[in-house]
Amino acid sequence: MTSRSFSRGVMLVIGALWMTACTAVIAPQATPGLTATAGETGVIESPTPSPEPTRPAPPTLPAEPSLTPEMAAETLPALTPVELSGAPSCSPPERAEEEALQGWSQLGRDPRRTSFYPAEVSWPWKVRWIWNGPADGGEGNPAMDHLKLPQGVQPVSGDGRLYVGHSDGRVRAIAEETGQTVWTSESLGGAIVNAGAYSPDTGCVYFGAQNGKFTLLDARTGELKRMVDLHGAIDMAPLLAGDRVFVGSQSGVFYALDSSTLTQRWAYDAGAALIASPAFSENHGGMVILLAEDRTVHALSANTGKLLWRVTVNADVDPIRKTVFADTFPVVSDRHDVVIVRSYLNWEKIWQPDGGAPSTVEGIREFLTRNSEYQSLFVLNLTDGSPRFVAPVMLGAIGNGGDLESTPPQVALRRLADGTEVATLLWRNRQSCPPSYCDSRSDTTLGEMDLTTGNIRFVQDHKDQGNMRLPTDEQSPLALAGDMIFYAHWQLLGTLKVVDRSAALGESYASPITTRELTPALNTLAPGVCAGRSAHFCPGGMSSPGEGFAVDPGFYIYVSEERIYDQFWTTPVRSAVISRGAIYWKSVDGAIVALASLEP
Repeated sequence: MTSRSFSRGVMLVIGALWMTACTAVIAPQATPGLTATAGETGVIESPTPSPEPTRPAPPTLPAEPSLTPEMAAETLPALTPVELSGAPSCSPPERAEEEALQGWSQLGRDPRRTSFYPAEVSWPWKVRWIWNGPADGGEGNPAMDHLKLPQGVQPVSGDGRLYVGHSDGRVRAIAEETGQTVWTSESLGGAIVNAGAYSPDTGCVYFGAQNGKFTLLDARTGELKRMVDLHGAIDMAPLLAGDRVFVGSQSGVFYALDSSTLTQRWAYDAGAALIASPAFSENHGGMVILLAEDRTVHALSANTGKLLWRVTVNADVDPIRKTVFADTFPVVSDRHDVVIVRSYLNWEKIWQPDGGAPSTVEGIREFLTRNSEYQSLFVLNLTDGSPRFVAPVMLGAIGNGGDLESTPPQVALRRLADGTEVATLLWRNRQSCPPSYCDSRSDTTLGEMDLTTGNIRFVQDHKDQGNMRLPTDEQSPLALAGDMIFYAHWQLLGTLKVVDRSAALGESYASPITTRELTPALNTLAPGVCAGRSAHFCPGGMSSPGEGFAVDPGFYIYVSEERIYDQFWTTPVRSAVISRGAIYWKSVDGAIVALASLEP
């Protein structure tokens, strides 16, 4: 793969050509029974007439024999258990409550998918270990048996281990203290393409595979304990909430299972393929939020599977992957009673309006209200799915050669001292452009969105200063640990710390919520750049081979004449993970680097 850097001139030409050619506007259609409004909000009452993603037909399955009185009367599809030998239960940890508080147990850390860890990792840091990195524990090129982990994989943690799946169908457990592989499971029979989940209550880990098998493994030994067949490829990460685990497949059927036995509690047919991972809300008696490939957002009762509401949001179909919600997940704020959804939009929509995004929140919102086909971030009320406001967030995502390779990155949600929650995000605003020019590629910055009003405050981004690489077509995932911000770009992990969010700050790019730079971690260091390097740390400035982006002193994984992130390219769609006093960055090539405090 060639370098992921782009020519600004080429991008401007592409944008200009598209502006001349593109005249289509999405027209909402009416469908009875939905409460969401059409047009201005980008939340519409039925799918737009553009081509639909393909999906397998839902399977014909036997009825679930034991329905509770709360369940709908219609026949529900049932699971097919797979017989396994050995004891059926896992080995729970001794301190389950401590594990739940200190770990990153599932995609986005918690059932609401906030990507927020409450405690900071004391700075300065050191490299604790690198797993699946340079050959022979050195600093050169990857080993011959290097694992190119799928892009959707994010490590999850529990009981002193990280758990990662791979396209070979195996789950691997890594010791958090040493980085050594503790066990490798037998194959689940199909590729694992997303994160798993760990339960401190059962001592089990849960993974789904592309052959439709959903498996419960003993977290201490890797032994396969229970397995069920969902009759469709599993792309999503499982959702753990209470004593239930929720999972669905491309068949369109979504299941609630007992987390100890994988016994079916209920099933729901979404009517379209399920690719995105679900999220959970404690509000309204417990809800599961589900994204289906026909552009619909579903809210289900977590107890019964009953449909509470369903709305359709603006989205395009990825022309290559033929998906709408690939690699994404909803994010829930129970405090503000909303769910945040991101959808895929086509590459061409980055280039409007000419000269970059408007310079005010009001201007951005006005543009998106008039042109709802450009909306890709939705803040929906959990009561009925109606929009809370038009979010002033324009399109940005990782792209190359005229194609956006992923759904735009999700927000990371943090709770402030007063109990309110704010969404840390990437957004576009002309104020963040360099003084001499502005285009749609140079207007991305950091912000904090108020979930009551939708107002966004500027956060000091330090972009192009050696830590944060923020072109609009390189927008990458965020995670938070206390006031620390982690930005998982393919070239490097950018790191900042908020130092002052006083009410007077954030109204302009020139007077933002202030941050300071911490220590970045680089994927590939060019040879000869840092003669004084030691223990994967470079005390001088860093750079990657052939890249013009200069990087601050910091950590690195490889030293090579070739960009390892290009050789083993996967689109960076997963954030860093914070667990038990360490930061874990799964780089795009598949290596995982652990950063921990220098202090013991």
